[in-house]
Amino acid sequence: MLRVFVALVFIVGAGVLGYLSWTQDDFCLICGMHADSSSLHSNSIQSLIIKDLKLAEKAKELPETWSQISEVKYLYHSKKIQKSLDKSPIVGINKKGSKRLLVEFFDEPESEDMVIVRYNIVDVASGNTVGEINRRLKLPTPPSTAVQKGVVKPAPMTPPKK
Repeated sequence: MLRVFVALVFIVGAGVLGYLSWTQDDFCLICGMHADSSSLHSNSIQSLIIKDLKLAEKAKELPETWSQISEVKYLYHSKKIQKSLDKSPIVGINKKGSKRLLVEFFDEPESEDMVIVRYNIVDVASGNTVGEINRRLKLPTPPSTAVQKGVVKPAPMTPPKK
């Protein structure tokens, strides 16, 4: 009886985690446990890029070849974003597609919280660029390390009553 109860608890827990990972854009159980050299939460950057691409799609700013992307590669020229999205899909992949999406990140000059993202659509067979999109993204501000470690308490939302 105890084995059945423990197995049921594990199954329900796995179901809850599966549901959360399916429905939440930025759900990650272990993301805070590994170090990222950019000190930015990789899932928040991924969510930001996906939301920006959805806005570009609604505004009809994406080229027609966007639906033919079969693979995605990343190049990091930015010091603000350093290998934040390795092996993370940001677009739908068409296994029968003939295009490669090359995503390049550049630091915006004289800006602390903005990066430039260049999306190059390359024909796999010829290696020629068939489309290019440039977007500016405002990076999420990472929480203060002093607040995270409990050294500094955040200010109260309402003034104390006298």
